[in-house]
Amino acid sequence: MILISILIVVVSFLIYTLVTLSIQKGRKPKGERLERIMNSENYQQEVFRNKDETNMDRPPIEGIKQMMKKGVDRNPTAPLKTIAIDTARYNQSDSNETLITWLGHSTMLIKINGLTIITDPVFSKRASMFQFIGPQKFAYSCTYKFSDLPKIDIVLLSHDHYDHLDYGSIRYLKDKADRFIMPLGVGSHLEHWGVNPTKIEEYDWWEKATISGVEFTATPGRHFTGRMISDRFKTLWCGWAIKSEKNNFYFSGDSGYFDGFEKIGEKLGPFDFSFVECGQYSQYWPFIHMMPEESVQAAIDVKSKVAMPIHWGKYKLSIHAWYEPPTRFTAKAKAENLAVVTPQIGQTFTLNDIPNEQWWLIQ
Repeated sequence: MILISILIVVVSFLIYTLVTLSIQKGRKPKGERLERIMNSENYQQEVFRNKDETNMDRPPIEGIKQMMKKGVDRNPTAPLKTIAIDTARYNQSDSNETLITWLGHSTMLIKINGLTIITDPVFSKRASMFQFIGPQKFAYSCTYKFSDLPKIDIVLLSHDHYDHLDYGSIRYLKDKADRFIMPLGVGSHLEHWGVNPTKIEEYDWWEKATISGVEFTATPGRHFTGRMISDRFKTLWCGWAIKSEKNNFYFSGDSGYFDGFEKIGEKLGPFDFSFVECGQYSQYWPFIHMMPEESVQAAIDVKSKVAMPIHWGKYKLSIHAWYEPPTRFTAKAKAENLAVVTPQIGQTFTLNDIPNEQWWLIQ
């Protein structure tokens, strides 16, 4: 009994030390950054708050049990057929062609007005504080490497969860990307990881930045943040409206369904195209992620002409089958007469040639 007690103490100390010393957990906002946060109307009683009441209780025991189970088809049985990034097409500096490429989950490459943007870049093996434990990415037939990326002008971030803010990817991009745009407080992590502070730009909901004729507006969401349980709500979360003279895009980030989507549509829509969160949902956490049918309604609410389901196809972070999100999304979109684009992972396309093959059904 004494030996077991000693072992528990030793293991607990090792875990505590690993977490304490981990650079991947980032750093809490402080100094001038914290002062700016405290002046936000969205920051109350030392935390950021959702506009709608959002239950953040931990999942019930049954939900935790379900997550621990293997489940049916939660992971693909074979590597997903993916396509190599068309780097050369992105790097054509004389082209003003609008390009879109999905790299799985919420990582998008978007070329608009000559700017190449990457959203929530995650290329590490696991969406976790440690690379030896945690959700592991699905096997792809074409495994993407940093060297496959085109020249990146802007890294656009939605929040600081591990499946959206990846230490390894930021470390690679810190000297290669020109600007890093994100919601309030998230810059504290990037600065801790060596990104030059002059490259970091942080925005509150509805604040805007204009770069090379492209307007970026931080939009509200219904979610939460934190790289540790003790850090919850210390940084802001958001979606992004990306508008040029020719195109108007909406990137939802992570969000539960709420009436804020209608307000986004009223203020910033209509949108030519929307990238909408659709995946990692569950009846056990219905307020912070959308069911696929809600994702379709969100696209309709923001007045999007075409919608694309994202936040799936890379990790198992819930209890649904890996292919369920796009299947339910496309069925609901058809019923609502909403145009949908479903490219293969890595496939580059334009707004004049949108792919809609249900490739996940024939994997």
